[in-house]
Amino acid sequence: MHGPSDIYPHPEPQFIHFPSRRSVVHSTKGIVSCTQPLAAAAGLEVLRKGGNAADAAVAVAAGLNVTEPGSTGIGGDLFCLFYDAKTRKVHAMNGSGRSGKNCTLEQYRKDLKIPDGESGQIPMESVHAVSVPGAAAGWVDVVEKFGSGKVTMEDILAPAIELADKGFPVSELSATFVGIWMLVASYLRC
Repeated sequence: MHGPSDIYPHPEPQFIHFPSRRSVVHSTKGIVSCTQPLAAAAGLEVLRKGGNAADAAVAVAAGLNVTEPGSTGIGGDLFCLFYDAKTRKVHAMNGSGRSGKNCTLEQYRKDLKIPDGESGQIPMESVHAVSVPGAAAGWVDVVEKFGSGKVTMEDILAPAIELADKGFPVSELSATFVGIWMLVASYLRC
């Protein structure tokens, strides 16, 4: 039996070999992983205080907001998939931003001068291109719905607050994003 890949083989291998210097890590207790070690440490601290994966994930997200603001931010969205080992079910949460409470199609058409029956686009520089951020409310929802109940929101956010208060070494990735943000900021000021 032949499949589509036999007829149209992909010119590149499906997975490229990445010559990582890191070993595979195994744990029976839990693992925290993200792009920034200080944010990962925030999640680990919450696990050590008795929190679960949901609590730790929110701590990591808050830590990333501080250490990698160009990658993630409190003004953004949240999407969560949570596996409950007790019930063996996967739950999903959508914490994406919504339009403002008073936004209507009629108001958008009026503001953007789009006649009824015609389609149009919202320009990126329009106030209508911005949604109400869902990340912070999503963090609270994740902890309330999936959290351990053993740590408070104060416990969960404390490591990120400490990073923001005391400072930290800026990573190469964050330093690169600062340059990008400066460019974007100059565009927005025009």
